[in-house]
Amino acid sequence: MILAAEKNAWLGLHTADWIVLALYFVVILGIGLWSVTKVKDMTDFFMGGRRFGKVFMMFFAFGSGTSSEQAISVVAGTWRAGLAGIWWQFLWLWATPFYWIVAPIMRRMRALTTADFFETRFNGPTAVLYSFYGIAISITFIAGGLFGTGKMVDALTGNELDRMAIQANIMVPAAEWNAKEKSFQITERRLQGYEYAILAVTVMFVIYGMAGGLGAAIITDFIQGILTIIFSFLLLPFVFYEIGGFGKLHPQSELKPGMLDLIASPEIAATLGSEPITPFYVFMLSVTALAGIVIQPHIMGVCGAGKTEYEGRFGFTVGNFLKRFCTVAWTFTGLACIVWYMGDNSPLKTSPDPADQAIYQSLIMRASPEFHELPAVEKAKIETTDRNFADQLFGMAAHDILPRIAPGLIGLLLASLLAAVMSTSDAQMIISSGLFTENIYKKSLVKNRSQRHYLWVGRIAGLVIVILALILQTTFTDIIAALKVIVKTPACIGISLWFGIVWRRWNVVSVWASTVIGILTWITVAFYPDSLHQSGILPEFMFKVDGTSVKMWDVWQMFSFMSLAIGSGIIASFITPRQAQEKLDHFYNLMHTPVRLNEVINSPCTLPENPEPVGKRLFPNWKDIEIPKPTFQDLSGFILAWCAVGAIIWLTKYLAAVV
Repeated sequence: MILAAEKNAWLGLHTADWIVLALYFVVILGIGLWSVTKVKDMTDFFMGGRRFGKVFMMFFAFGSGTSSEQAISVVAGTWRAGLAGIWWQFLWLWATPFYWIVAPIMRRMRALTTADFFETRFNGPTAVLYSFYGIAISITFIAGGLFGTGKMVDALTGNELDRMAIQANIMVPAAEWNAKEKSFQITERRLQGYEYAILAVTVMFVIYGMAGGLGAAIITDFIQGILTIIFSFLLLPFVFYEIGGFGKLHPQSELKPGMLDLIASPEIAATLGSEPITPFYVFMLSVTALAGIVIQPHIMGVCGAGKTEYEGRFGFTVGNFLKRFCTVAWTFTGLACIVWYMGDNSPLKTSPDPADQAIYQSLIMRASPEFHELPAVEKAKIETTDRNFADQLFGMAAHDILPRIAPGLIGLLLASLLAAVMSTSDAQMIISSGLFTENIYKKSLVKNRSQRHYLWVGRIAGLVIVILALILQTTFTDIIAALKVIVKTPACIGISLWFGIVWRRWNVVSVWASTVIGILTWITVAFYPDSLHQSGILPEFMFKVDGTSVKMWDVWQMFSFMSLAIGSGIIASFITPRQAQEKLDHFYNLMHTPVRLNEVINSPCTLPENPEPVGKRLFPNWKDIEIPKPTFQDLSGFILAWCAVGAIIWLTKYLAAVV
């Protein structure tokens, strides 16, 4: 690609970039090794000793929930759908005010892992079910983050990693979904350039995460959160400078149909070959995200590692709003890149490299109505070029711009990028290893061993989880495909946490019914849409038919598995016996008892000696509804959070109108 003005030292990076990276690695590894001295028991390793305040908890929520693949997916989605691509991260925007409400409840559970909730509220087998499910969620999240990061690092090096991979020619096994055979198949392929970056990042976060546990993750997330904010805004002014400054988007918005529409119309979506981002689609994305967010394994740590429940609620809510503002920056970076790379002064168009010029022609053709008149083979080739370009867009723009500004900026961006993915991946690794150690290994496989023994089992389990994530990322085809898997994975079992908190009738059978039926429905609609289409059971508008290819639209996939999961759980709740009264009373007494500063508990999901008075219920006359009565802090924070939602949407629309 057209890139830096001077020849860089090694792998497309200047010496100054390597110095910046080296300093970052030394600091992060030093924190991990220092944190080893603070780990004395399981609570220290998996909850950081519950010793952190509001600022650290805010950056932990921001860092553990913000991976570089999210920035890359928003920029890629913006390239493909214009301003409407912001919804690939704004899908969580509508859920964010509820974080203020649910975080104190999660903290009051006094649990080490989310599986402790399932054992206390339901029974041991459901805790094991969640443990396996939660580990699968973490593997998916780590895989998605590593996949996106590898793509961007490769672009930041000017694709030097691809050239190195071709020379090395190392063959590795890969898992691929065979649409015709309806099965995963293990094949062999060359190790890709971006996967070298993935391996390097993995080694880093595994070392300090395995050593220092969640305490190390929270401290490094403070540093990495600051770097992630820098990473989110660093490129934005420089890309706008390349297109002539702010105010230059509107005059060139015809480059892509509907480029500045916050909601993409079905007609524009059809032109782009993507799914219509309609209000109903946004609604289903948001409901699915809200169902799944609280069940993600790291969320118990996000809410539970603070000194009291206020630290957890402040960190969880404010940290995620900080992420929403970063999303706006990512989106407008993507919009400016559309104008830069597709405009008359495109560096691709003016490049002396014929390969760059060929890419430019493919991008222009993909946005043209003439694209749909091309032969299928040529359309597929152009579509692949456009998709790959979108995945590498953020890194490519950085590599084309930053070296001309100052040496070392690529290194700073790369350090920020690595910070984002490492802060997410380390938290996922530690919490999921806790699920295995506490709820599978310790309770079902090897009992009554020393704390040191279980600590090492947790560390080894974390390593195995990361290896499985490395294998899974080989199945992803692009950033958006990876994000869709991440959104849908947690939702089915998340339903049981929400119902279990507020409704006494939701029982063990409900958990199994909603989770299993939801998963089976998801598998059916996602992998066997042709059979459903041929059966004629479902309406034609739920499917996208392209020749012999049949796919159910994502919005109807989510509607199908969410509605059947909720419906089956409710039916099971009414036709099967209730949970034991004593078990329910213990759980809801726990949930309604506020956390006292420096309280000491002997085991997860138990009350301390001399606990705070039990809070009141919102509906005391409804014996099955267990919603806590809101306090002034609850209501004021919830209202302010919705005001923040409105402000962010207004800011996005305002910027789209003026830039």
